[in-house]
Amino acid sequence: MPAPSGEVRAFVAIELPGEVKSFLRAIVTDLKKTAADVKWTRPEGTHLTLKFLGNISTDLVPVLETQLGPVFLAQKSVSLRVGGLGAFPSLGRPRVIWVGLHDYEGALVPLARRVEELLVPFGFDREKRAFAPHLTLGRVKSNRKIADLVEEVRQNMDVAGPSFCADHAVLFQSILRPTGAEYHPLVHFPFA
Repeated sequence: MPAPSGEVRAFVAIELPGEVKSFLRAIVTDLKKTAADVKWTRPEGTHLTLKFLGNISTDLVPVLETQLGPVFLAQKSVSLRVGGLGAFPSLGRPRVIWVGLHDYEGALVPLARRVEELLVPFGFDREKRAFAPHLTLGRVKSNRKIADLVEEVRQNMDVAGPSFCADHAVLFQSILRPTGAEYHPLVHFPFA
């Protein structure tokens, strides 16, 4: 469903470098071999979401740029490593298949909390679930071949991927298309 005129569907996220997207592509390719009924994400569009905003007025974009800029400028670059497969809510009832992000300095959770708190006065609800740094690989659509998928995830729970340094965040516009979501950067926020 497209955003109404004068609105954009938006979220705040950390972009991923090419080597991480290549790693995710390889994992998704392996997991697809199970033939489980999963809507797999496109690795080239994968990002680390800090806060999903939903439909917002285009007038709010410059306000968010002004308000969020100092939060990210106060953040040093964050060293991250991709690795570890899992499922939400659990491997016993998988709905989302993910790969983890290891945050060496423990900076992501406090950063996400600062973004969250800054946005509350603008009418954005607080998340009910705790922030868990992860990259979504796919969403389970049915139980077809689910046992095969779970077994493949179990066998690769300790998979290790590349490390990278996150040095900026982005306010993205998400455009929903029949072929999948397209993401367009609206504002880049450099870290310190």
